[in-house]
Amino acid sequence: MGRAVINPTEKKLTPTELKKLNRKKVYTYIYESRQTSKQAIAEALSLSLPTITQNLNEFIRLGLVEKNGEYESTGGRKAQIIHCNEKARIAIGVEVLKECSQIVAVDLYGNILREDTLPVRFENSESYYERLGNWINDFAKSLPYPSDRLLGVCIALQGLVSHDGETITFAEILQCTGVTRATYQKYIDLPCHLIHDTEAAAAAALWQNKIENAVYLSLNRNFGGILIINGEVVQGRELGSGIIEHMCLRPDGPLCYCGKQGCVETYCSAGSLKNMANMELDEFFRRVHAGDPRCSKIWRTYLKNLAITVDNIRMVVDCDFILGGYLLQFMNQDDIEMLTNYVKEQCAFDTPSFRFRISRYGEKSTQLGAALTLVKKFLDTI
Repeated sequence: MGRAVINPTEKKLTPTELKKLNRKKVYTYIYESRQTSKQAIAEALSLSLPTITQNLNEFIRLGLVEKNGEYESTGGRKAQIIHCNEKARIAIGVEVLKECSQIVAVDLYGNILREDTLPVRFENSESYYERLGNWINDFAKSLPYPSDRLLGVCIALQGLVSHDGETITFAEILQCTGVTRATYQKYIDLPCHLIHDTEAAAAAALWQNKIENAVYLSLNRNFGGILIINGEVVQGRELGSGIIEHMCLRPDGPLCYCGKQGCVETYCSAGSLKNMANMELDEFFRRVHAGDPRCSKIWRTYLKNLAITVDNIRMVVDCDFILGGYLLQFMNQDDIEMLTNYVKEQCAFDTPSFRFRISRYGEKSTQLGAALTLVKKFLDTI
């Protein structure tokens, strides 16, 4: 029998590191199980009962875990029901749009506890930031939880945010390039964070499903797209988490707000569809699904342009595509199948397994995803 080969780079855990690892394992198991018992934790994690008891006592002291009732006896002593206290921490997400701002509070499982809308147009002015901050503060105070349970506020913007989260590096839609996080923080009582809106929406999709590799497409009033690799949003060097909306579809196409012509934004955003239809989108889709020839033609043109965009991306990354955002509320299964068929027709190669995943959060994806980034950060620290 040969001698065992020891990997010199393999680091043995210190007692402190092992304690932290076991702590995380116990909490994660309780969190994912929703409801469990001490014995079930011991069997699943192969940890001793004293280790589990020690961690449980700490989690209960911190309010992260609760005991609630007992399981039915199977012959011995009844096991206590242990569950995660989903309201031990609350996160607030805000989506800042041109026309209004939307806010949501979620618990540790991403359940929406409260939401509200501020019907005020964005303005890059001190008075606007003060009004927004006061609204956020009032919303936070209206929640029936002490401030030490609130993880903070994450604000999703239609613009790119620097890697350190301190500066908005490109925001032509809102005309606020160069504005800093401190500008918002000045009027917000809780810790404040900034995030690109499409990245926030992708965070909601990642929360919904276990996703390894995918492209998330946000069919909002302004188009957006994010690449997800190994379950994480890919961050570039200077263009943040990606700006698929500014890929060129046709060089001689309409002028985009970025200054180029023929960007995906000018063909595949909900705003561009509304302009082509020359009517509100709820009425447009009512006519589409009723078989109106003009509206149906516009809709098919939109889907074909979206299919070309998807095909172009697939030539670089062959993976699933997730659809989310504002337009989903109007689309039915026939629309998804039509788009899928257009993508397959556009592709020069046989790809029978291609499909779209659908985000269940729709137009709430952005504010919800912003809040969930704070929840994820908290869970990662346990």
